[in-house]
Amino acid sequence: MWYPTAAGPWPLVVFVHGYDVGPATYARFASQLASSGYVVAAPSFPLEDPSRGNGLDRADLVNEATDVSFVISSLSADPAGLHVAPGEVGVAGHSDGADVALEVGYEVGLSDSRVRAVFSDAPDPIDRPVISGGPPLLLMQGTADSVVPYTSSETVFAQVHAPVWYVSLIGADHLPPIAGGTAWTPVLDAAVADFFDSELARRALSGGALTAALSSSPLERVEVNGAA
Repeated sequence: MWYPTAAGPWPLVVFVHGYDVGPATYARFASQLASSGYVVAAPSFPLEDPSRGNGLDRADLVNEATDVSFVISSLSADPAGLHVAPGEVGVAGHSDGADVALEVGYEVGLSDSRVRAVFSDAPDPIDRPVISGGPPLLLMQGTADSVVPYTSSETVFAQVHAPVWYVSLIGADHLPPIAGGTAWTPVLDAAVADFFDSELARRALSGGALTAALSSSPLERVEVNGAA
């Protein structure tokens, strides 16, 4: 877990890691998001994280969605004074974790109504029925992704029936932008902070101002669906 340095309460963002990696791979991103004023919880999923020693099984993603809801329940009770703001819950994920974030946000039977904003980075298309509506979505992927086809996010953009900001990182690959050390990394960080500030914490940007902020770099292209 990562925390802001100032006193809370703060919104909670549950981050879901990708396949064959663990939360440590995303420590830079989680720390950066926490510095923007969020409590970030990044659980390790035992059939996706190789450090757990259980073998890997992508078929467990549905169970991970219910695990995320369990984490939300556990932390929303604010154990040990974590300074979590009531009712301000977001979910974020990368790669397989992005699939889980979409499940928790939009899939029938798995969506969690407590989630107020979703960030999904390089997901696969949704393969189950989706709810009507749901929380705002920041959808992101590199146009040169060598792991998940870029067309996957284009499909997701059309599948979700909620406000969607679709940010393409022009020329970016799969993991490097969120892991850190690339030209796209500060673009990704700023986009995520602006999105959660607007749609989760309600601190600053809204509507067209958010779209303008997400379009501020030549390394990104933004499409919007269903947002004012």
